[in-house]
Amino acid sequence: MGTNLEEKKGDRMIDSFRENLKNMPLLIGGIFLSYIAVVDETLFNAVTTSNLHNRLIVTLGTTFAASVPMFFAVGMIKQSILTGRETIYYYEKLLKGKMFWIMALILLVSISILIYLQGRAHSINGSIIMAGCILLSLYLIKFVKDL
Repeated sequence: MGTNLEEKKGDRMIDSFRENLKNMPLLIGGIFLSYIAVVDETLFNAVTTSNLHNRLIVTLGTTFAASVPMFFAVGMIKQSILTGRETIYYYEKLLKGKMFWIMALILLVSISILIYLQGRAHSINGSIIMAGCILLSLYLIKFVKDL
């Protein structure tokens, strides 16, 4: 009788592990977007390209460049490894719909275009980010179709 309960527990653990593996690209994508938010200056340069470098534009550029990719990174990480836990109600509702993932896709395409327009596609960092954006975009297209 004890072995039957242990087998069921083992099966649940295997199913949970498979579910986490299925969402592994979202975890990697979340880490990638965190990297873009923290290290990359593509979005910051896009906001502050004008000659008016006053405090307001620099503040807005910094806030936008860090918060937008991090917003989507948290959603991807939440969807990948924190699937059973409830967080903020409206954020949960946003994650269950297609619009969040479409907006993330638009962000990734925008970052790729900005890297190309800024002439950073030939650098190592730019090419890695561009390749990551393209691969994550392709995965998100498949993910949105499956929703």
